[in-house]
Amino acid sequence: MFLPRWITWLEKKAPWLSIPHLGLIIVIVQVVGYFLVRARPDFVDRLVLDPSAVLNGEVWRLVTFIAIPISDSFLMFFVLWFLYYIFKTLRFRWGDFKFSLYFFLAWFGAVGGAFLFDARVESFVLIEITFFFAIATLLPDYEVMVFFILPLKMKWIAVFAAVLLCLQQILFGAWQMTLCLALSCINYIIFFGPTFYSFIREEMIRRRGV
Repeated sequence: MFLPRWITWLEKKAPWLSIPHLGLIIVIVQVVGYFLVRARPDFVDRLVLDPSAVLNGEVWRLVTFIAIPISDSFLMFFVLWFLYYIFKTLRFRWGDFKFSLYFFLAWFGAVGGAFLFDARVESFVLIEITFFFAIATLLPDYEVMVFFILPLKMKWIAVFAAVLLCLQQILFGAWQMTLCLALSCINYIIFFGPTFYSFIREEMIRRRGV
């Protein structure tokens, strides 16, 4: 699984984009957001990425939506443990720069989608799901112990998350949020799209030659 060459070029030209321990920072922000929302449930509305509110001067919303907890139950800590494991694995394979770039592209996609389609982003899940896809692509057959008892391969966890998210959007989501979700995956497309394109192209050439 190769990455586009321009990413390596950018790493040499703009090393300042690299944020050490970004994965740990994100998890800590989520933990703070969890306790904050548990203490003051009404405060979550101050964290949501609302394009109209941002245009009215509430620019902190461009970042604070990352702190909105994925869940308000005790399962939140299991999700964060698993999320941190994914962050640590990706950082080990890519390094700080590529990991940071992957995150920034997802953030840019989520923010851009919110403004383009006038959608309120009320969760970190739009960005989180792209990391699930990345780890499942790099390590599809790696097994993790779900709830510490059930062994599942990464690829099936990613498929389950994708199906669940798609069903949620089909049944309950607005079309604006669906498009915003698609744009949030721009990081996955940029990082892995060339590999899939090359594979499909080579497969088509091989089949024609048979």
